[in-house]
Amino acid sequence: MSSPLIIALTGAPGAGKDSAATVLVNRMAFMTIAFADALRREICATWRIDERMLTNRATKELAVPALAIGNCGDPAFTRWAYDGAMSLHTPRSARWVMQHWGDFQRRYKPSYYADIVTHWMERYAAQGFTRFAVTDLRYPIELEALRRVSPSDRLHVVRIHRQQTARLPDETAGHNSERAATALPANFHVSNDDTLASLAADMLALPPLQGLQPLGTGETA
Repeated sequence: MSSPLIIALTGAPGAGKDSAATVLVNRMAFMTIAFADALRREICATWRIDERMLTNRATKELAVPALAIGNCGDPAFTRWAYDGAMSLHTPRSARWVMQHWGDFQRRYKPSYYADIVTHWMERYAAQGFTRFAVTDLRYPIELEALRRVSPSDRLHVVRIHRQQTARLPDETAGHNSERAATALPANFHVSNDDTLASLAADMLALPPLQGLQPLGTGETA
């Protein structure tokens, strides 16, 4: 069985990574996967919230009382936050919770989420899935994990650029996940001018996709 083809998308929040991944799903039969998938599942179970609170672009940056640390069902996280002098009652945004819950879970094992997601990918690959669009590559350790799944000629990092992206609040803009993403090396660059047709054309013109057809039309890898 050949290694899966992986297109790993990186870029600033709001650059259009999810839109670019949708093009690959709809036009080239890719499966989307994110390093934040496992993180979101944990947060939803621990705070007892609907996942849409963490994925809705319009409200992701809004601080809400439901996401205050004091509403977390994990006493270890509450203690960790308290020891870090974080307020337990201040409303928090979805992005803030995801950033800090991620820090908490990775505090002893930096590859915690990278290992979970690459395990999922290997399991899907064993079931016959051969194309993955990773929507949120941020950390070097995530890139290294992807390299263990596919060799360099089957793994391609694509940075999505957009001229105007929403400015993150100060409390989340300085997080190490936002800084790390800007330093990742990219194989290809795609500009998002807010025209879906143009973004789709640029994504489909990427060299790794040339010669491929949607699965089910004779292409199997």
